[in-house]
Amino acid sequence: MVKVSGPMMSMAASGTLADTITFASWKGRPYVRERVIPSNPKSGAQTGRRSMFSFLTKNWTDVTGADITSWQDIADQIVASPFNAYLRQNMQGWHNFLSPMQNQAATRVGTPSDNALTSCDYEENRIKLSIAGSALGDAWGIAIFANKATMSAAPTVADCIMVLPDTTIAAHVEYWTPPEVTTWYFDTICFADDGAQAAVGGEDNAAP
Repeated sequence: MVKVSGPMMSMAASGTLADTITFASWKGRPYVRERVIPSNPKSGAQTGRRSMFSFLTKNWTDVTGADITSWQDIADQIVASPFNAYLRQNMQGWHNFLSPMQNQAATRVGTPSDNALTSCDYEENRIKLSIAGSALGDAWGIAIFANKATMSAAPTVADCIMVLPDTTIAAHVEYWTPPEVTTWYFDTICFADDGAQAAVGGEDNAAP
C-alpha cells in the first residue's frame, strides 16, 4: 500500500485505473495499490468438493462410538483428530467419486435409500427440486447433480451442486439458484452410512 498526496491531482480518488491500480482510502488517508482480483474459484470440481466438505463437517455428529474410534489409526498417522482423519479420508475418496463413510473400516455393502427426483421446475430465478422415495434403508446422504451443457447431468464430482442429509422418503423439496437462467439437467445419487452408492435416480430437467 502506497500513501499518496493529492491523488490524480485532486483532493481524493477512488476506483481502479486501467485494470492495473486501485485508488482508495483507509482511515481517511488516501492510498494506491495494485489491483487484486479476489480468488474464489467456482469451477464445477471445486463446487462439487465444497458441497461434500460442507456435508461432512455438518454431519460429523452422525458419527458416534465405535465409528469415531475407527478413525483413530489414521488420525495417529497424520497427527490429527479423528474428525480430521474422517474429513481427509472421505475427501480423498470423493476425489475418486467414492461416497463418504462414517466408519473407516466399512465395506460399502449398505442399502442407500431409493430417493430420486420426481420433478424439477423453475420458480422465478430458482429451481424447485422435488424428491421422494419408498425405502430409506441405511441412508445417510443424497448428492444432486446439474449440467447445462449436455442433455444429461452425469453423476460426477464436477456436476455436483449439493450434498444433503438423506433423512426421509416422504415427498420433499430442495431449492437451487442456478448461476444462469437456462435449461438445466439434473440427477441424484443416494449413499448409505458405509459409503455404498445407489444407482443414479430420477433424471429430469428444468427449462425457464
